[in-house]
Amino acid sequence: MSEDRSLKGARILVAEDEPLLAFDIMRVLMKAGAAIIGPALCVERALELAIAEDLSCGVLDVRLRDGLVFPAAHVLREKGAGIVFHTGQSDPDGLKRDWPGAEVLFKPAPLRLLIPAVLTACCSRGKVCAPA
Repeated sequence: MSEDRSLKGARILVAEDEPLLAFDIMRVLMKAGAAIIGPALCVERALELAIAEDLSCGVLDVRLRDGLVFPAAHVLREKGAGIVFHTGQSDPDGLKRDWPGAEVLFKPAPLRLLIPAVLTACCSRGKVCAPA
């Protein structure tokens, strides 16, 4: 079976404050061909990277060490990048309502669901799509 390279050319911000989970997410995305920006363990760093980098998508935990990731998510949305929230937040309906078009994975989500969610988020913004 050929290696999944469906995210080749994608630049993805990873904002996750649990280092082991961040590295697992990064490993899965890199195996699919993505370039990883981060990990950002705090909102301040996530915001810096969202502003400074040309990104296809962000995989964002809602609650980071220093607060909620929404300032970085707003920058991503303004720049036309896709958003995947990977979170244990207890209000999934509110998150989906407040962030239409964002993909939402609830912890503990199997990492095999990450690639399809990132592809959907990126494709919905025209950033990167798997070859037909």
